[in-house]
Amino acid sequence: MTEIVQLVGKDALAEDQKATLACASLIKDEFLQQNAFSEHDYNCPLPKTIGMMKCLVTYYECCNRVLIESQKSEKKYSMNIIEEKVQKSVIDGDKFKKDGLKSMKFIDPKTDTQELVKHFNDMADKINSEFNQML
Repeated sequence: MTEIVQLVGKDALAEDQKATLACASLIKDEFLQQNAFSEHDYNCPLPKTIGMMKCLVTYYECCNRVLIESQKSEKKYSMNIIEEKVQKSVIDGDKFKKDGLKSMKFIDPKTDTQELVKHFNDMADKINSEFNQML
């Protein structure tokens, strides 16, 4: 897929394909990349793995929902606009709270299971509410 994007350019893709590409990039960079020598990344318990993926899937589904819904209204969104609107709140988040898609991997793997589940459920709810404000 990356080779095709490099060949035709990102602008040639449809908006739903741009959403897929953006989410695939987040999965590659934030979910799959690990560092066995770091305190937060040497181990990833199942509740953390599930929670991280839940948030990434929620983000992907919200992107597609906004793209589809905006086509029915006068105010049309593109992936560039979506990413700009949610960059600080959803993608970057608060580094200290680790509530952004780019900072969720920094959560300590020793965190209690119930706390992990609550954190990621809250994060998924935050993602949904941020996107609901756009509609």
